[in-house]
Amino acid sequence: MKPQLKDQFGKMLKFANNASEISKNITLEKLVTDIPYQYSLLYPLGQIGELAIYMTRDADVEKFYSAIEWSKWRGFRNRIFHDYDMIDFSIVLEMITEALPLLVIELQKIQEDCNTQ
Repeated sequence: MKPQLKDQFGKMLKFANNASEISKNITLEKLVTDIPYQYSLLYPLGQIGELAIYMTRDADVEKFYSAIEWSKWRGFRNRIFHDYDMIDFSIVLEMITEALPLLVIELQKIQEDCNTQ
């Protein structure tokens, strides 16, 4: 794996872990009503999507790491950064409770593979 790509996966895992930590006791009500909480959570999620855009410019990344839902994370980033006042927080909650844990698992596998090479 290219060193730059390894660094990008590491950054993505860092942001995913940050979002997981912030969202430990998440509720839809808190997400909808607590603006500082929204901002602290949406930033790392948006950065995951930003990295997904950047990393998948290399065609092999999306093909080789197909267990990651790259298009979902790219699209989610676009919603966060370009449609902020129209965000459906039930979708944010779904991404956090369903997609984020799967992403963390896949990124940890990639990190383990990188460390054994």
